[in-house]
Order: sequence, then C-alpha cells, then structure tokens
Amino acid sequence: MSHEHWLISALSSIICVIIALASALTWSLGWELLAIATLIFVLLYPMIWLATRYYQFWQRSIMQLTTYTQILKEGEHNLRYKKQHKNNLLLALQKEIESLAKVNLTKSEQDTTVENLLSRILDSWSVPVCLFDEKLNLTYRNNAMNEQIKQPMLIGTPAFDLGFKLENACFSHNQFDDKWQSQSINYLHQKQKHWLFSALDISLLLNKNQITTEQNLIRVLSHELRNSLTPMASMADTLLCSEQLDESQTRLVLSRIHSRSNRLLSFIGQYSQLTQLPPPNCIWFDFKEVLAEAKSMINESCNVTFQGDAQCFGDEVQVSQILINLLKNAQEACVETQCEISIKIYAQQQIQVIEIRDNGPGFANLNNVLTPFYTTKTNGSGIGLSLCDSITRNHKGQLKVANLNHGGAIITLTWPT
Repeated sequence: MSHEHWLISALSSIICVIIALASALTWSLGWELLAIATLIFVLLYPMIWLATRYYQFWQRSIMQLTTYTQILKEGEHNLRYKKQHKNNLLLALQKEIESLAKVNLTKSEQDTTVENLLSRILDSWSVPVCLFDEKLNLTYRNNAMNEQIKQPMLIGTPAFDLGFKLENACFSHNQFDDKWQSQSINYLHQKQKHWLFSALDISLLLNKNQITTEQNLIRVLSHELRNSLTPMASMADTLLCSEQLDESQTRLVLSRIHSRSNRLLSFIGQYSQLTQLPPPNCIWFDFKEVLAEAKSMINESCNVTFQGDAQCFGDEVQVSQILINLLKNAQEACVETQCEISIKIYAQQQIQVIEIRDNGPGFANLNNVLTPFYTTKTNGSGIGLSLCDSITRNHKGQLKVANLNHGGAIITLTWPT
C-alpha cells in the first residue's frame, strides 16, 4: 500500500472512531435514533471537509516539491519554490533539495566551462578528432577533422554515412592511409557508451626515419665498399703499372681481391638477412648437433663447454645462425686470452633460457650494443648482434646482454616453448 493510501485510510479511521464514540455517548444518554442520526450527519460534514483539506494540503506540497525536483533535473534553475512555514515538516526536505540544486548548478557550470574550453582547444588543434554516441551518430568534430574528411559532417550523422568503418572495436576511414596513425577509444559517459576517434599525421616522422635509415645504409655501405674497393683498386693499379706481370705477385693480388670480394659479399648477405628475416618454424631439435656445427665455424683453440638439456625449441636454422654469430663474437673479443665459452640451456616454467658466457673484456657500450650498424670493432659491421636480436624477437622472446663482474660478457636469450 502506498503512503497516499495509508493517509486516506488513517483519516477515514479517525472519522469512524469519532462517529462511533459520539454515537455511543449519545446512546448512553438515552437519545432517540433520529437525534443520533442527525448528530452524526452534522459531525460528518465538517470532519470530511477538514480531512479533505488536510489531504489536499499534503498532496499539493508533495506535488510542488516533485515538480520542483523534476524541473531541476531538466536543468532549469530559475524557478524558486514557495518557502514553507518554519513549523512545516517539509521545510527540511525543501532545504535539502535546494542545497542539492545549488551543488548540481555549480557542477553543471563547471562542466559547461570545461566542455567549452575543451571544445575551443580541440577546434584549434591540428589533429583530427571526432566523437560518436552509443548509436554511432556524430556528436562532435573539430575543424581539422572536417577539413580532412572533405565532406559536410553534420551533428547526428551516422558514422557509416561519413565513410567510417568499425572493425574489431577500431574505426577506420579511407582518408587516413598508412601515413596516418589512427586511434579509437570507447568510454562511458552518463551510463552510455561513446567513441572517440583521432588520427595523427606521421608522414614527416616516417620521412625522417626513412632518411635516417637511408643515411645509415649509405654510411655503412660506403664504409664497407671503400674499405674493400680501395685496396683492390690499389693492387690492380700496381699490376697495371708493371711492365711484366709476375705470376706469383699476380696470384697474390688476385687472392687478396678474391678474399676481400668474399668479405663484401658476406656483409651484403648479412644485411639481407637482417632486413628480410623469415618467420621462425619452431620445432624441438637436438641442440648439441647445432652447437657442433657452430663450433666448426670458429677457431679450434676456443674451448666451448655445454651444460643443460640437449632438447631445444625454436627454428633450428635461425638458432644455428645465432650460435655462429655469438661464438664468432666471443672468439673475436678474446684476443689477449685463451677463449673460454660456456653455454647453458634450461627452462623456467614455460620459458626456455639459453645463456652464453665468455671470458673476454665485455661490451664497451651496453646501451648501443643491439643498435644496427653500431660496432666498436675495426672490421665489424654492427649487424651480428642485431640479427640475433631480431631472430629472438621473431621467436616472441628477448635478448639481454650484460658484463660480468669478474670480466667477460653474458648473453641471455629467452622465448616461450
């Protein structure tokens, strides 16, 4: 039963009790039935009038407060509710409603100020931005977005009519090609889902990176070509300046030209591997067999020890290339001492770990050791460790380098099995 029905029932009960008491009293005094009926009729009229007035007063007060709260809810704050009497029980409720109305008004003004400020900032921003509501209808777009889309973007227009596509919770548009970095964010506002789409022009950054890459490529290739072609040209000039060609000298020059040509071809092959690395074909294979093949590529004077599980998971060919590069690096680093290389392979839960240690001087610059083309070696290309890092990342793993406290370096490769 509602409060309104309770009030009506209570007033009706009071009237009935008063009539019953009056009837009982007059009956005990010996009144005639006609007199008692007349008295009841006379009493009923003022009591019903008073109950009705009381009910209407409370109903009117509650309705006024309800109307007042509904108007406040709709955002209208100019209306003022009639002030209640100080003894009226609704006065406290009215004060609470007015207090809440002031708080909401202040918050609304602050939100409006912030929205206006954000709108002005976004309108002057060079990054295209637009907003869509839960039904994917346009609710906002800044000037940069309007210029980029090159068609009228009216508020309320469906996103699909504007050329946007929504796939896997991400918006896309044919006006934003590979030179743009797009981002889609969904968020809740007033319990409704909204979408924010923005796009950043990265063409200048791509051009800068491309220029940097080309400069590095030209620098490295120029260095390698000059180192190889200059002595080759000098030796050829020596032969051409001789009146008679000495067979032994000619063979020596051709042998050196052949050696340097092979070195240059090897460098180009390494660079090709770094730029066109195929995806790994991961299987379980015998690590000792791969290690034996890699040991045959280095000087026999190097002492290589192995410890751990012989079974390894990964691309057998690419892991072999990692071992060859790392063993050669360790051998080249140990120029003043007997080369000692230790290899350990083990598992940590679902992660495979390969550790390679040597007794060389360690890395001179740990910060740039994995940077392509960076090297501190006189005849190095700076590609070997970069290739190992690329192979490890293709295995969804990580390559870490560090120097040991007692001297030497340690390289740790990890990837999931």
